[in-house]
Amino acid sequence: MDFIKAWFRSDENKTGCRFIIVDAINKPEVIHYYQKNNFKFLYSSEINEARALGINVKTLGEKPLHTRLMYFDLIDIK
Repeated sequence: MDFIKAWFRSDENKTGCRFIIVDAINKPEVIHYYQKNNFKFLYSSEINEARALGINVKTLGEKPLHTRLMYFDLIDIK
């Protein structure tokens, strides 16, 4: 993950990207991996994310989303 972050900030990278966005599988071990690499949730809750994605919250019920959108702001790299 550090290599990917550093590459996006290197002089060789001409993409102009500021954010890395992942669609992380919604399992504790996967979410933990991204959080320890300083990724943040794009939406504050699964309900907010489901609504933004057009998923019927009533049918979501007790089932969490299969994936969660998370991002890393490359500006945070020193």
